[in-house]
Amino acid sequence: MTLALCVATMLSCTWVGCARQPESEIDSEPEAALTPLQAEPHPVIIFDIDTLRADRLGCYGNPRPTSPVIDSLAAEGVLFEWTFSQAPTTPPSQASILTSLYPSTHGVKGRKDRLAREITTLGEVFSDHGFATGAFVDGGYMNRGFGLLQGFKTKVDRRGGLEVIGPKALEWMREHADENFLLLIHTYDVHTPYDPPEPWRSQFLEGVPAPTPGFEPTALVMETIRQSGDTDQPLTLPENDVAYALALYDAGIRYVDDWIGKFVSELESLGIYDRTTLVVISDHGEEFQEHGSVLHEKLYSTVTRVPLIIRSPMALAGSQVSDVVETIDLMPTLLELVGAPVPEQAQGRSTVPLLRGGSLEPKSAFSESRFFGRQRAVTGPTERMIFSQDSGRLELYQYRRDIEEQEDLASRDPNAVSGFKSELSDWFDLVKSSEVTASDYGELDPEVEEQLRALGYLD
Repeated sequence: MTLALCVATMLSCTWVGCARQPESEIDSEPEAALTPLQAEPHPVIIFDIDTLRADRLGCYGNPRPTSPVIDSLAAEGVLFEWTFSQAPTTPPSQASILTSLYPSTHGVKGRKDRLAREITTLGEVFSDHGFATGAFVDGGYMNRGFGLLQGFKTKVDRRGGLEVIGPKALEWMREHADENFLLLIHTYDVHTPYDPPEPWRSQFLEGVPAPTPGFEPTALVMETIRQSGDTDQPLTLPENDVAYALALYDAGIRYVDDWIGKFVSELESLGIYDRTTLVVISDHGEEFQEHGSVLHEKLYSTVTRVPLIIRSPMALAGSQVSDVVETIDLMPTLLELVGAPVPEQAQGRSTVPLLRGGSLEPKSAFSESRFFGRQRAVTGPTERMIFSQDSGRLELYQYRRDIEEQEDLASRDPNAVSGFKSELSDWFDLVKSSEVTASDYGELDPEVEEQLRALGYLD
């Protein structure tokens, strides 16, 4: 299905997505005519697809058939064109999604950081509001020991991807179909090693150049290439191997998309699809040598721009929003939709006005990384600045025009750089004033250690 085109609001320089209407109707039905939101408890499902960059979905422009089900959800709901994650790696970014806090505030940055118990999570608010809560996650850094699943009454944190956790999540959904529930489904099926099952693997390798003999994009191989960037002899992949790895990555997306289709079909069979809010989101994307390396640690938009699609009975169907939003905005948005209180701690803001065809004051997005000289990024309406705290290096990109951010304009636009530096200073004051120290996970148990090693996080 073709998504409806955006129209501009008369009250803001920001573009806001809404369903196409006749010109006369646009003129005669101003934004103020929208009916007030009648928030009420209803089922909510979050499909949290780890390592999924936005532009590999069909609804974000990928010509490959990676996401027909997700594309349909976007056509029935609201697609946020420019959503930025708060970090390029799983622990800090997932913690931000589930707490509405920036990493420098919630403190989860390193490999053994555990979310502090005093921080309120999305699961806790939904549970306190009377919802059944279930989290079915793919282990690794989503393991319950890292604290991100606080508040979820049912926790299944098994490695094995959707083949393992998908049936368990479907069964839980059936058991709670007559209740209001929050269901979190997280998968690493798109993450390295790029190893999708058949028939998806063969389907997406058709017509792709053969890789170098013996090459497979395993977690170990890709991590070796990434780490070589810090040496005097950085490794790179030839173009045919990049194309091969990207085809397998896309195949993994289609595999996950087919699983989402199973949940949609089950919701329809249960008779609750129309009253359920469904979310598709990711914690970060993936590099395929657009900036000289692979995997995810840098703050370029190939890594920090993620999909956000919200299909809800309370949203304006078939619309696109081009405002800049952040993944920390998801928690306040969902809480407003179900009529639950937003914790005072939240640093994100509700996007409900955008879901309903209205507008919000433009607000920059902020991302941070402890790598590459402690990078920070600020994303405004049309430009992004990436700043390295250690070296002082500044980069500036017109990301909407230059999507892969290949043309650095920092030396040509000192006024924009100055404005972003001021915003970054104000943001730094905000996050440091509310900083919480993460606790230490302690000694990793053997199962978690093996899960992280399989994902390439441990040597």
